[in-house]
Amino acid sequence: MVLIFFILLIAVILIVLLFTVALRVKVVFDTCKTGLNMTLLWLHSFLKALVTIEDTKPMLTLYLLNKRLFKKRLKTGKGKGKFKDMNFVKLVDYSDMHVNAHYGFRDPFTTGIACGAINSASQFINIDSINQIPDFTTENDYIYMDASAKVNIGSTLVKLFRFKD
Repeated sequence: MVLIFFILLIAVILIVLLFTVALRVKVVFDTCKTGLNMTLLWLHSFLKALVTIEDTKPMLTLYLLNKRLFKKRLKTGKGKGKFKDMNFVKLVDYSDMHVNAHYGFRDPFTTGIACGAINSASQFINIDSINQIPDFTTENDYIYMDASAKVNIGSTLVKLFRFKD
């Protein structure tokens, strides 16, 4: 009986933590070096997930208390079921979004258009801060962007479960 009570207590604590402790998300996109890296951290280092691109395929690595649990290649393609054509960004309850963008194109006109497009797009997305550093005199095309946000896991899961076709 004590064991059942202890398991229920841990389950309740984890459910409360899902709604109170935010998941920290950091995305880095670099056309010169690494491509795309996404890090998800919950409870500082209790649960950590890394999504990277290896050999043009997305890979998921999951850590629990900084010990690797598994590494798996993610499938790409169209979704199945009721979430097939849905935009998941609308369901995610995020806050504290910060974006840093460094970019440059050989053609200064293209760099200027990109600068204006990013400013225009940021008006339609809830971004707390955006820092752009366009390079109008570069010899090579490059894009480096890092973004971070906090996601309320509990609220996002509730929205996912409530979604109907």
